[in-house]
Amino acid sequence: MRLVLDTNILISALFWDGNERKLLRLCRKGKHQLIISPQILDELSRVLLDKFNLPSEKLKEYREEILLMSELALPVGDVDIIKHDPTDNMILETAQIGKADRIITGDKHLLKLNKFEGIKITKSIDL
Repeated sequence: MRLVLDTNILISALFWDGNERKLLRLCRKGKHQLIISPQILDELSRVLLDKFNLPSEKLKEYREEILLMSELALPVGDVDIIKHDPTDNMILETAQIGKADRIITGDKHLLKLNKFEGIKITKSIDL
């Protein structure tokens, strides 16, 4: 399955031992194809620095690890569906360009959509 993991899911996968980490491990093993964009990586970096005060060496390690297991999509800002939190549009466009089957997120604006251009939006998948 081709997946876009929202920033909140990636952070949970990096810091806590739960379903999000299991899902990221499955992506690393090639069971699912993770799709990432520079915008998602930048948001992840920003949150890891601002909220978790992550050292730059560890941040670089996380970014490289995610990039190595991912297919890169390059959104250009064409999607403008979510007005309440426009940064969520990059998740939608990453999924669209990357031909994702599913977006995994905890974000209420994205979950409210339920689907975007045939791409399911859910909190998790069966592992």
